[in-house]
Amino acid sequence: HQQLAFEMLQCAAIGPMGVDNVFFRAFCKGFRMQCHEQTIDLYSIVRSFCGGAEEFVQSAETSIIKSFDDLNLRMHVNLGGVSTQKLTEAFADSGPSFEGRTFEEIFREFLETTGTPCPQLLESIKERFSSKVDLDDIASPTFRMKLLCWSVTGAPRIMHEGEPLRVQLVEDDDSFYIPAGMQADRRHQYISLGTCSFKTCTRSLRIPASYLIKLLHTSYDPLSELSSAKVAVHHWLLVQMLDAVESYTMA
Repeated sequence: HQQLAFEMLQCAAIGPMGVDNVFFRAFCKGFRMQCHEQTIDLYSIVRSFCGGAEEFVQSAETSIIKSFDDLNLRMHVNLGGVSTQKLTEAFADSGPSFEGRTFEEIFREFLETTGTPCPQLLESIKERFSSKVDLDDIASPTFRMKLLCWSVTGAPRIMHEGEPLRVQLVEDDDSFYIPAGMQADRRHQYISLGTCSFKTCTRSLRIPASYLIKLLHTSYDPLSELSSAKVAVHHWLLVQMLDAVESYTMA
């Protein structure tokens, strides 16, 4: 029975050819390749991981994003009474896609939506995005979720250790969105372009409510790529995250 259990595990993990076949040996050789300046290899990383090899494997498995519920995410609306009212009115003014809904619901819908809201617009600016982002995967059900993690934490996976990822809808004068010492012309440019603030040190994304309200109140041509408020909002958030990968707006 012990021999049978060994063979079953070997066939499931390696295959029926055994550990001596050329493909498995090539895999092991690659697995043992040392990192930069030959100071450490993957075996050493696994063995030194807090909790040992078993904890390393478990952490790797649970870091994979399969759905929205896997995200270690907190969403907050940090607005005063006036801005909250303006946002509510803007949601109602934008049509049935957003009417009566909350920011949390809208942001979740964005993350769970697949594909490219505006293919031609995205194609025209794709050269400015990091080459590490594979836009061929944009139709994947988890592409936007991975992109969110990548743009905010620096890695396209779930990071369970430390603070959760935070997405906050904020006022233009939020001190963590734009520092008070920023020059007036640059400050105006940030706000007018709807630039979001990505901080990997605190794993936070701050979204300017004023620009969201602006997009919701805008009139759209249903025959154009930007055919509705929903399409415009999704395109804006997608481009902001793509721009942020390896090029963060805040330290």
